[in-house]
Amino acid sequence: MDEFDKADEQKESKKAPEKIEKPKEIEKVVEAPKVEKIEKLVDTIEKVQRVTTYEKVEKPEKLQKIEVPTKVEKIEKAKIKKEDNLNPLSNIAKYEEILIEVDSINNYMSVKARIDNQIKDIKTYTVSTGKDNIKKPFGLGKVSKISLNPVWYPTQDTINSFKKRGIFLPNIVPPGNKYNYMGAAKINLTHEVDGKSTYRIHGTLNEKTIGTNESAGCIRMKNNDVVQLATLLNDFTDLRSLNDVKVILK
Repeated sequence: MDEFDKADEQKESKKAPEKIEKPKEIEKVVEAPKVEKIEKLVDTIEKVQRVTTYEKVEKPEKLQKIEVPTKVEKIEKAKIKKEDNLNPLSNIAKYEEILIEVDSINNYMSVKARIDNQIKDIKTYTVSTGKDNIKKPFGLGKVSKISLNPVWYPTQDTINSFKKRGIFLPNIVPPGNKYNYMGAAKINLTHEVDGKSTYRIHGTLNEKTIGTNESAGCIRMKNNDVVQLATLLNDFTDLRSLNDVKVILK
């Protein structure tokens, strides 16, 4: 055997053990981390599932407990408020004082009541007030008399004014008469202008004029509205007195 053959045998003898040992080392290195990673992944998935399942069960119970009573309360409050607006006489026994405020610029009336020393809005009406070119009553006053289906006693100035229009008014105009401009109810006020205290809240013969400035200083209302207000004041003064009714003209 020459030197070249010996060299080849040595190379072959060296290569054989390397081919056997390397796969064993590779198998040991590759297999170990695969098992650990799978176990960790499975464990993580189980934890996520447990947390997700718990949240899905608990959340709907909490939402139901909070929302259902709140909706019921809101509906009930809205219903009570609506009924009070439709029927201003509902809590009359609780009223300590009634305040009537009339805005002659925007032509509306606000009726309020003092209950437990707090002011509560009761009703708002559209009204007609005095013409812009006349002296109108302003400030704080009271109610002196309340009349349903009233007789009208026109002043001499009013009689003369109607006469110029071809209408001859009697000194006493009975209820229901076509010239009874008091309408369905009359509420006398204590307000004065130039010593005259002939101002009233009353109904009208022409409801189309409501919401305008076209009276001689009185506050005109729709007939159904003035009857409602007069009834409210009558029932209230049966429990209290006219001194507990205040009228503010602005």
